[in-house]
Amino acid sequence: MTGHVTCTPEVSSLPQHFKLHCVDFPNRFYIAMLPSAAVFHFPWEINSGNMQEGESVRTFGRLVCYQPEDSRATLSAQHASKEHHVVVHTLFVEPFNPIIGAQYIVLGEIENNKGVGVMVQARVLNCVDGVNIALLQKAISEQRSFFTERECKQSETAQPADAT
Repeated sequence: MTGHVTCTPEVSSLPQHFKLHCVDFPNRFYIAMLPSAAVFHFPWEINSGNMQEGESVRTFGRLVCYQPEDSRATLSAQHASKEHHVVVHTLFVEPFNPIIGAQYIVLGEIENNKGVGVMVQARVLNCVDGVNIALLQKAISEQRSFFTERECKQSETAQPADAT
């Protein structure tokens, strides 16, 4: 049985980065509040000011600094002859064995910290040393193009046909 889901005021006031997913179990419906899937962002986009607090993100960079006493790591990536840094809060992924100079991919949420600025609250922090970063950047760009094209096609089919 498919049913109509009415959101209570508490659910309606959830941040936009949460989506409601209806899960159909035999004879019961459950509504799960899950964060939306993390989208890859280039390190230079993280600090651009376009990211909303709580937004799920994936990014990458070379580990240049780790401060275990603050549960803080700094990833770095170069773009257009400029070095870009992403601060990562590592509390939820500790203990981990940091390898300074190695490439990492981080999955987490954007957090605004008064002393630091934009920070990624890490849920997953993987060492991916040996990954071809140029190829990763190309794959991210291709994925974005695919999602944009798919979104355009979906919006075109959602619009009613012009009746003449």
